[in-house]
Amino acid sequence: MLGLLLLAVCGLAQAQSPVLHITEAQMWPSSSTTWMQPPSMAELDAGDSAMNAADAEWQPVSLPHARPRTPWPVAAPGSADRAQVQWYRVHIPATDFTTPRLRLYAARWQATGTLAVYVNGRRAWQSRGDRAWNNFNHPLWVDLGGLLHPGKDAWVYVRVANQPNTGGALSSMWIGPTADLLPSWRWRTFLQTALPTYWRGSFLLLGFFALGIAIWLRTNRRRDTSLAPAGGAWPFALFFCMAVAQALAALLFLVDDAGLSMSFAWFSWMTLVGMVTVPVCGFHFLGMVQHRPRPRLGRVLLVYWAVVVVATLPCWWADRPGILAVQRLAILPPALAQIYAATANAWHERSRANVLLAAWGPVSLLMAWHDLRMQSFKTDMEGIYLTPYVNLGLLTLFVYVAFTRYTRALAVAARARAVLAEQLAAQERELVQAHERLRVAEREQTLLNERQRLMSEMHDGVGSSLMSALRQVELGRTPLDIAQVLRECIDDLKIAIDSLESTDADLLALLGALRFRLGPRLTGAGIALRWRMSDLPPLQWLDAQSALHVLRILQEVLTNIVKHSDATEITVTTAEATAAAGGAEDIGVWVCVQDNGRPFMPPPPEVALPGRRGVANIRNRVTVLGARCAWQPLPGGTLFKLWLPLSQHDGQQQKKSGQSLVAN
Repeated sequence: MLGLLLLAVCGLAQAQSPVLHITEAQMWPSSSTTWMQPPSMAELDAGDSAMNAADAEWQPVSLPHARPRTPWPVAAPGSADRAQVQWYRVHIPATDFTTPRLRLYAARWQATGTLAVYVNGRRAWQSRGDRAWNNFNHPLWVDLGGLLHPGKDAWVYVRVANQPNTGGALSSMWIGPTADLLPSWRWRTFLQTALPTYWRGSFLLLGFFALGIAIWLRTNRRRDTSLAPAGGAWPFALFFCMAVAQALAALLFLVDDAGLSMSFAWFSWMTLVGMVTVPVCGFHFLGMVQHRPRPRLGRVLLVYWAVVVVATLPCWWADRPGILAVQRLAILPPALAQIYAATANAWHERSRANVLLAAWGPVSLLMAWHDLRMQSFKTDMEGIYLTPYVNLGLLTLFVYVAFTRYTRALAVAARARAVLAEQLAAQERELVQAHERLRVAEREQTLLNERQRLMSEMHDGVGSSLMSALRQVELGRTPLDIAQVLRECIDDLKIAIDSLESTDADLLALLGALRFRLGPRLTGAGIALRWRMSDLPPLQWLDAQSALHVLRILQEVLTNIVKHSDATEITVTTAEATAAAGGAEDIGVWVCVQDNGRPFMPPPPEVALPGRRGVANIRNRVTVLGARCAWQPLPGGTLFKLWLPLSQHDGQQQKKSGQSLVAN
């Protein structure tokens, strides 16, 4: 409608300019059967030359003029090379052209054949290319420069040679200055050929883009099934097929003077297949995109498409060119099926895109009916073929539907992200609360474990020593040095308190505290303490309970030396070392205690001596720490070696908290 309005505005401008609009002409049927368009009317054959006779019957006709075609023409044998010729002539008075740059413009001519324009007996223009598919959709634009003589009348002759019984049509003509006719010619060229070309080329590019997406989805669907939307790669592949098919279907409206590089019959078949393919693919595309598939009707359409493709092969109708208009009716069933699908889907889901798509169906039928009447010469030939715009509008709506669903999916994704954000925030709050509860419970459990450890230590260590001393005094069995017992109990208590201090995984600081507590006691017993420390790496597992185990082990070793070895010198050394463990080497630290007293070799772990629990307690504490210990008798004393790991494995990290370890 916009194009027709623009053409009307251009026509109004022409009416106000020095332009001659020719709507009346004379027609004469020639007996000539030649297709050749001679360069001048002086070279016409006998059949065409008869028009110059005095008795030639020129019939007045109104332009546009159309000669109807036979619905089912059958070519006679040998008639393929014989033309049916019609002549049109127009008289131009001398006063109607005074400017030198003149043009002849006609909106359309259509015939299954050729056309030539003669001005004052000289050929000014002729069609080229194929006879069936020529430049019928291109407006006629003839340069009259040098052909019109100022002050003299002129005659314009139009020779139309077409296939017998196929009919033909010629629109009205305009003659005038180039500047006045150029806007109309440009607008009609743009609307009839240029705009469909640009538009379909754009959709063809979109089709190749959709094909790339389809291939990508097809390739990656096995890796990640979430990549494929509803229908997977098929909607994109169908859109590509529609884009290619609509480009093929539009070729018949875009043929120019160069003609075709293939047989007109096969060209016609190719364009027909493109026309039928578009609604078939569109039907399946709508079913997938709108989530309303109709598999039974879809299979019927595929069978119908295959039948049309095979039945219209140009192996039987090449001698019946008039059947081309009838073949175009094959597009009607799939078009109706597509309209039905669009309407039903719009009724089911009444969105703006679906309603527009459903409304386009009846409009496209009216446009196709208009073009069919134009091709049958039953309506105004100066109109514009609307079929090229049917699929363009349909594909535009398809893109709009896809875009609408894409934006809707984005909105759904945004809402989903918002919901997920709210859920994540709620879970984060719950996690913070749970973490706070866990931290409180862990702190309470730590305090409880520490109380239990201290209770156990007081009961099994200091308390046990005091109870033993009390019973000995009450029973009077053995004379006791009460002061010495009390000093040992105080040392035990101080060592337990020292284990509560933070050592920051520093074993040397822990050993320094032990030296501070036991040094005076050893000096009082006449034993010299040699302290040879070296830098050690931190022990990350050295917590309060582990520190107490280390202190108790060394306290027990030193106490045994004082009580049983008669040593006069004790040397404590540390070093970083490796020790074989399970076939692998574990990095750790050595704590060695060497005395110069009587050599000592403890009994094996499986042998338990009555009243001798000190060595067993040492071994138990070493096991809890995941460490190792050994006694090595020397010619001049005993060497005790304690190996502590730098890091504890999962099995070594389990402390036997709450286990009662009885101190010596």
